[in-house]
Amino acid sequence: MSYTFNIKDEIFSKNIDNYDENLAEIYGILYSKNAFYEKKIEITLENFLLSQRVVELFKKLTNLKTFIKYSISKKLGEHKVYVVTIPYQMGYNKFLDSFKVIEKKIEKKENLYNGFLRGLFLACGYIKDPEKEYAIDFFIDSEEVADKLYLLLKSKDKRCFKTTKRNKFLIYLRNAEDIMDILVAMGVLKEFFKYEEIIIMKEIKNKTIREINWEIANETKTLNTGRKQVLMIEYIDDEIGISTMSLVLQEMAMLRLKNPEFSLLELGNLINLSKSGVKNRFKRIEKIYNQLKEKEK
Repeated sequence: MSYTFNIKDEIFSKNIDNYDENLAEIYGILYSKNAFYEKKIEITLENFLLSQRVVELFKKLTNLKTFIKYSISKKLGEHKVYVVTIPYQMGYNKFLDSFKVIEKKIEKKENLYNGFLRGLFLACGYIKDPEKEYAIDFFIDSEEVADKLYLLLKSKDKRCFKTTKRNKFLIYLRNAEDIMDILVAMGVLKEFFKYEEIIIMKEIKNKTIREINWEIANETKTLNTGRKQVLMIEYIDDEIGISTMSLVLQEMAMLRLKNPEFSLLELGNLINLSKSGVKNRFKRIEKIYNQLKEKEK
C-alpha cells in the first residue's frame, strides 16, 4: 500500500461531527472535480471508499435524494467507476447556496479551511513516504481550483508552488514542516506522529553521518600532515643530519618520526607544548627544508 493510501485511510475512518467542516470537506471534493451543474450535482469517482465518503457526507448534510451507480470502465484496465448524483429537486438551490457561504469564509475560519483541505486531498492529493522524500502534491483539473488552493495555502504562510504536469495543474509543497501542518489540519494525527518520528530519525542519522565524515576528514588531514612532515624531516636528515638543527627542533623531529599519526595537539601534549607552539616549530623545520631544496636546484 502507498503512503497516500495510509493517509486517506485514516481520513476515511474519521467521523467529523461539525456540520460546517463536513460541508467544507464535501465542497472541496465536489469543487475539485467540477461536480456542480445547472440542474444537478454529479461526481464520477474511481475510488469506492471515496464514493462511499461522498454519500455519507451528503446524508449528514442534506435530506436531498442522493443516487449512486457504478459502471465498468475498460480504460487503463477494467475497473469500476462510481457516479454519485443529487438531481434537481425541492431544496436543491438552498443546498447550493450553503456552499457559497462556505466559499467566502474558508480563509478566515479554521474548521472550514481544515475541511476544505481534507476534501481536496481526498479527491486529488498525493503524499510521498517521508523516508524517500518530503512531498505533497495536488493534481487538479481546473485552473480556478488550483489558484484557489494556491492562494489559500499562501495565506497560511505555506511554501507552495504551482505548475502543470500530465495535463493537470499541480500545486505542490516540499517543506517537511508545511506538510506536517497540512496533516494536522486534515486531522491525520496518527500518521502525523509517524511522519514526525521519521523526520527526527533521519535528522539524527544525517547528523551522525556528518559527524563521522568530519572526523574522517580531520583524521585524513592529520595523517597527510604527519606524512608530509616525516618526509621533510627524512630529507633534512639525509642532506645535513637532524643533529644540525637546534635542540628544540631535534626534539620535535624525533617526536614526529616516532608518532607519524599524531595530531599537532597530541604531539604538544607529549612535551607540554601548545598546538601553536608545535606548529611554529614545524614552520621552522619547513623553512630549513625549503632552503635545502633551493640549494639543490
